[in-house]
Amino acid sequence: MAYPSGMRISVWEGSRLMEASVDSVRVGHRRKLWFDVADPSVEDMEALAEAMGVPREALLGKLSSNYPHVDSYPEYTKVFTWYLNTSGTGRDLTAEMGPVIAFTNGHSVVTISKTWTGTSEAVANAFESPRYGEISLTARVIYLTLSHVMDSYEHFVDRYEAETERFEREPLPWLRGAYIEAFELRREASSLLRLLRHLRRLAEALVDEHTEIGIGEAEKRLFDGILERAVGAEETTDLTRETVLDLLGMHMDTLSYDMNRTMRLIAALAVIIGVPAVISTLLGASMPSVGGRVFPWVEIGLSLAVMAALAAAFYVRGWMRAAE
Repeated sequence: MAYPSGMRISVWEGSRLMEASVDSVRVGHRRKLWFDVADPSVEDMEALAEAMGVPREALLGKLSSNYPHVDSYPEYTKVFTWYLNTSGTGRDLTAEMGPVIAFTNGHSVVTISKTWTGTSEAVANAFESPRYGEISLTARVIYLTLSHVMDSYEHFVDRYEAETERFEREPLPWLRGAYIEAFELRREASSLLRLLRHLRRLAEALVDEHTEIGIGEAEKRLFDGILERAVGAEETTDLTRETVLDLLGMHMDTLSYDMNRTMRLIAALAVIIGVPAVISTLLGASMPSVGGRVFPWVEIGLSLAVMAALAAAFYVRGWMRAAE
């Protein structure tokens, strides 16, 4: 889906998002309003900071942060998260995610994101749900924003868990492509786990009494739900990553064991095949001969006897059973 370029500002009025401007933010940032900003440039962010009367760094600081976090001051609170692209391949999370910011000065709340994340639609669709009737506007918008972001994380938690279960059912030996996929899965599960750990800390910070977003008992219960989801997703992803590591270790051990058995088989065959040459050399040097050669049947018989004895010995030791 193609989206129009350039920043778009909306404000929640009359039970829907209506087109607004930077001037609307300047006039209304001290009122209980929700503004949504989509696809802003750096210059747009500077204009927004000026309109809200906050330092430039309040909106632009840590905009490219690697991990979700909360910046909380008496004058404002900024929640920074990453939305994961659930329509992407899922093979490079860090290249397929978009920043999502919820900024509040204690009066209005401003959400800032890329259009493709669907943040504004997700918040708008649930904004007037009776479930949130007693929740403050700032806490409601931040909660709905985080819930939407959490959905994207849980999408990949479930996907990676399903892929791990598929690998557990794969028969031995794995094909070469399966090893590549398993290594990619381990890498992406590790990336997701790092993000989830920071998201959990973010959720913990939001129920802290020092975070200035108007947390009451009702709001705390909502954010406790986000925390529980983050903890559950983190634990599941950690288990998924450990399972993939165990599967890779098991299959690598199997490959190493099979290789050792093959090498033993090759060594045993080399010894057995070399017997006739050794016996021929020894007999030719130490026994009387007729016409310059030992009787052929003596060499053949002795060679076959020694070869059979060696083959039996190697078989008993397991060196001749590499293919079993």
